[in-house]
Order: sequence, then C-alpha cells, then structure tokens
Amino acid sequence: MALHTRFKRILPSCFAVVISSGTLSLAQPAPVAHPDGVAGSVTLAQAMELALSRSPILMAGEAAVEAAAGRGVQAGLRPNPELEIEVEDVGVTGDERGLDASIFVVRAAQTFERGGKRAKRRRAALIEVELARWDAGTERLDLMAAVKTRFVDLLAAQERVRMVFAAHELGSKVRNVAAERVKSGKVSPLELTKADVELTGRRVELRRAERELSAARSALALLWNAPISEAGKLRAEGSIRDVPELPGLAALEAALANNPDVARWPTEEELAQAVVDQERAAPISDVTLSAAVAHERESGSEVVEFAVSVPLPLFDRNQGNIAAALAEQEGARQGQLAVALALRAELAGEWQELQATKEEAASIENEMLPGARRAFEAAQQGYRSGKFEYLDVLDAQQTLFEGEMQLLEALSDLRQTAVRIERLVGGSLRSQGL
Repeated sequence: MALHTRFKRILPSCFAVVISSGTLSLAQPAPVAHPDGVAGSVTLAQAMELALSRSPILMAGEAAVEAAAGRGVQAGLRPNPELEIEVEDVGVTGDERGLDASIFVVRAAQTFERGGKRAKRRRAALIEVELARWDAGTERLDLMAAVKTRFVDLLAAQERVRMVFAAHELGSKVRNVAAERVKSGKVSPLELTKADVELTGRRVELRRAERELSAARSALALLWNAPISEAGKLRAEGSIRDVPELPGLAALEAALANNPDVARWPTEEELAQAVVDQERAAPISDVTLSAAVAHERESGSEVVEFAVSVPLPLFDRNQGNIAAALAEQEGARQGQLAVALALRAELAGEWQELQATKEEAASIENEMLPGARRAFEAAQQGYRSGKFEYLDVLDAQQTLFEGEMQLLEALSDLRQTAVRIERLVGGSLRSQGL
C-alpha cells in the first residue's frame, strides 16, 4: 500500500514507456501512436527566446529603469529662478489718482545650492538607475528559471501521457488474454471483471494525465503571453535525461558571486553612502540672491534693491536624518552578510538534494527496474501457461509501472534542482564554464 500511495503522489511526472515484447520499458522520448493533439514544437532555447522577447514582466522592468533614469535627469537640475511682480498703493481710499499713484515692483530671485547638494542628489539618482537595472536583471533570471522549470514540467507531462497510454494498451492486451482464458473455461469470469476494472482505472489515469498536460502547456505558454489556442498546440522538444553535469560545492559557492542578490550589494553600499552624503549636506545653508526694481508712477522715480537670504541652522541641523542614514548604511552591510549566508545555506541544501536524487535514480534504473521487468515478463508468460493468477500479473505490472514513475520523478527532480542551482549562481552553469 505504501508503494501504491507513492505512485499516486507522483502521477504528475512521467517517463517514456514503450511496449516491447509485451512489457513496459524505459526509453528515450519517441513518437507514440497516441492522438494527444500536440503540434507546434518548441525547444528550451526557443521558449527562452519567446519569453524574453514577449514577457510583460520584463517590459515592466525596462519601464522601471527608464523611470529611474528620468528621476536621475530631474535630480541634476538646478532650482528655477523666481519672478515676482507687485503693485502697491492701488485704490487707496479717497485717492482718485488710481494707478497713477501706485508703485510697481519687479523682483527676481535665484537660490544657489551649497555643499554640493545637486551633485550628491544626482549621484544618488544615478545609483538608483543602476539598482533598477539590477532589479530588471533579477527579473530576467527569475523568468529564465521559470521557463526552464515549466519546460521540464511539460516534458514530464508529455512523457506521463505516453506512459499511461502505453500502460493502458498493455492492460488491454492482458485483458484480452483473460477474456480468452475465461472463454475457454480455464479461469473464473471474476478474472475478466478484475481486468476490466483495472483497465477502467487506466482510462481514468489517462484522462487525468491529459488534463495535467494541458495545464503544463498553458503554464509555459503564459510566460510569453501566448493565446490559449497556441498553448493548446504546444509541445516541448527534448529529453528529461538532459541533466547538466554540476561541479563540486566549492566551485558553486564561488559562483554565488554572480547571483544578482549578491552582485548588487556594492551598488547598494554606494547608494547608502550617497544618502549619508546627502543628509550631511542638507544643513549647509543655501543662498538666495534677489534683486528688485521699484517704479513710482506719479514721480517717475525708480529704486533698485538687492537682498541676500541665508537660513540659519541653529536648531535643525538634520541630526536625525543623518543618524538614520548612518544606521541604514550599517543595516545594509549586515543585510549583505545575511543574504550571502542564506544563499550559501540554500546552495548546500540543493547540492545535497541533487546528489541524493542522482543516487536514487541510479539505484532505480540499475537495480530496481531490471528485476521488475524480469518479474513482469515471467508473470505474463506464467499467466498464459496457467501457472500464475491474474493478480500476480497485475502486481508485477504495477510494480514495474511504479518503478518507471519513480525513475521519472528522480530525473525530473534532478532537472529542477539543476535549474534552482543555476538560478542561485546567477545563470546557466554552461555559460559560466562550470
């Protein structure tokens, strides 16, 4: 019962099964005479290209970079000058001269920032542009990992449909043998009933596998915003066995520096320092120069005046904001260490999982399956000759089928673990020469 429960749990995965000499056997993916409606084949490279060119997530990331660049331009602009026009002594009570007795004042003012505020503001904004690019790069890597994950899911779903269909066909053959034995009076009609029940179960599994295949197609196609009609015809080209060879843990740990969550930290530190510099420059008083011309219409006289305005930082010297910026800078340093430790721990766990799964797959393929195949062939031959009961054949078939499923699960896990490791080290292991 424990093995049967495990079989049910791993049904979403599958591997290629062909019928050879009346037995189930593991094989490389090959066309099977099953009308699964598959058309529009796509390789992993093509799926990646489609997602990278059409994904709205990446487009949003590019827009965020452009927005940050716009803020960078804005941060480098000087304060605008001010122009003020004032009319005094208009409509004084009892004075019938109106505008003739008024005074017109035109005043212009310009604030000059001191302490390098504009340059510091501009520097911080440009660093934020770089961080926006890091964010976009992270989204790109996440998308690539999602494509690989869902591509493997689709490969597995396709193989599971083939495998369950092959099991159904084999069950039909066994059912026909049972029908002949019942007809000849060699066995009880109960065996035919059992065979029919088993065959019905295979049909249910096949329909479930086809639904899961449809879901896997849609999940992959959605990454490049494909229409439903296109998703329904999608087919992944490749082998579930295509697992990249991974280097040792030490080499992978060294490659963690390529992870954008790590590689971005020098830029994060630059931004933290830029914010500190901004806050330290904030209490340095800016100077506002103004000039005004006053024209008295009645006398025709004009007066020119100049003024200088400088805030006095007696009480507010931006102490609180400076302290906050320094604390955030230290928090950024500690956050970098925390991220690095977390990534190392995650990598170690994934690497150990990979080794364990690799050993499990080898054990199933080299030890479990050969014996299961021999047992199933012997049970078939013995049933035809009347030496075994139908339940013996059914048990041997189920054991072999579950073994194939377990192997598929292990191979799929290997692929998925490799994808997660590639994401941890910031991209394809092959492109990094690992």
